[in-house]
Amino acid sequence: MTRKILPFIVLTLILVSGVWLATTASAKDEPAPKAPAAVPVKIVPVARRDMPVTIRAVGTVTPFQTVAIKSRLDSQIMQVKFQDGDAVKKGDTLFVLDDRVLKSQLTQAQANLQRDKAQLQNAKQQNERTQKLAQQGYATGTTSDETKAAVESGIATVAADQAAIDNIRVQLGYTNITAPIDGRTGTINVTVGNNVKANDTTALVTINQIKPILVQVALPQSNFDAVRLAMAQGDVPASAKRDGSDAISAGKLQYLDNAIDQGTGTFVTRAAFPNVDESLWPGMLVNLSITLKEDKGVQVVPDVAIQHSPTGDFVFAIIGGKSVKKPVAVARMQDGFAVIAKGLEDTDQVVTDGQMSLKDGSVVSTQ
Repeated sequence: MTRKILPFIVLTLILVSGVWLATTASAKDEPAPKAPAAVPVKIVPVARRDMPVTIRAVGTVTPFQTVAIKSRLDSQIMQVKFQDGDAVKKGDTLFVLDDRVLKSQLTQAQANLQRDKAQLQNAKQQNERTQKLAQQGYATGTTSDETKAAVESGIATVAADQAAIDNIRVQLGYTNITAPIDGRTGTINVTVGNNVKANDTTALVTINQIKPILVQVALPQSNFDAVRLAMAQGDVPASAKRDGSDAISAGKLQYLDNAIDQGTGTFVTRAAFPNVDESLWPGMLVNLSITLKEDKGVQVVPDVAIQHSPTGDFVFAIIGGKSVKKPVAVARMQDGFAVIAKGLEDTDQVVTDGQMSLKDGSVVSTQ
């Protein structure tokens, strides 16, 4: 019996040894597992810098002043002293109206004044004589009173004549229509030979003052307290830039509306600009920036470094050649930077490119 079992055991051992040897040889032939490839990224160090607190909005350019020029007389236009779109100065003559009727009225009024002055002089002389006669008992009290009244009446008549002359001279002044402000004229609506009426509904021309000029904007009421506080502390700088132009106009905030529009939840504010080069024109839409204050030495990173998730904002920092996910609190974003309220150290370096291939603990290679 033993002799029959022994060959079987030997055969089994040989088979087991062969399997072990084959397995060992196969294991030696397999390559060792590779280390994970490094993810290429770009990094920048955390920085500290002064950051302005700025409100940006689209505003509308409006004239500093607008005057609709109208006649104060019923007359006829004799001359137009300017052309459409001219720049005019305060006091420049714009229109000359027909003044012949008024001049004749002035001549007549002056003649009336001379006549009534003569009559007044005569009344005074008669009154003097009457008063002497009354003192001697040769004139009655009634006569004395009548001559006194004649003098008072003459004085009043002369004053009325002088008032009439002054009024006509004022009217004559209206025949020379001048610019009440510096500005630029629009289209001339009435030309030489046309009749005009006092305070007609149609203006002869409109003048817009554009140096200085205003930019008006409606801001959300959430900005109201910040704007009001900044204006209370001093001048608030503002800048305006047109789309398609590199020119930036500098000015300052001038006006804050006294009410919030309940329909829109906004308030109106205006900034004034010297506009010496006339780069801003009434009716333009411009990008208005209002600088309320400047935060000194705040911690910033490029805004592209900020990643978003359902649990909050975070960045990838690089520590020891590996990415580390760091939650951050972003105070605000402006001018391509994110102001960090907390979450980073000044010595940190953050990833600005390649974040999509990273996870916490990824091996990285910096570019």
